Amino acid sequence: FDRLLANEYLNFFMKDDLLDETEMYPFAEDEKGLSFMSPAPTSFEKYIDHIDKNMSVDTPIAFGLHPNAEIEFRTQQSNNIFNTLKELQPRGIFNTEGVATPQNVADAKSHDLLDKFGDKYFDVEELVRNLDEMG
Repeated sequence: FDRLLANEYLNFFMKDDLLDETEMYPFAEDEKGLSFMSPAPTSFEKYIDHIDKNMSVDTPIAFGLHPNAEIEFRTQQSNNIFNTLKELQPRGIFNTEGVATPQNVADAKSHDLLDKFGDKYFDVEELVRNLDEMG
């Protein structure tokens, strides 16, 4: 499949007309206002300038797709952004008088851990020596 697609692109783009000013967007003649003409032979810097000036926006037409293909892509992008924003919103755990925020839950868990392991003592110097001996 990839070879067939690559051959189609090569058949469209690699032709003698490429050195003349020719339309580079496939099927762009159906769309108004969307065009990317190949530049006349010139220097590398002028090619880069031509691309920067004339290829300002990505459009499905540039890839041989229907103009509505962008609508689905933008819709999915928007849904992803709003879902991420919704997940980032603070939410409470209890719906009663004492609403617990995520910060309150984290504080409670850290206090529980301190209660369980607060009296434990780790000799850091001894741990470092043991690690050095082990290599």
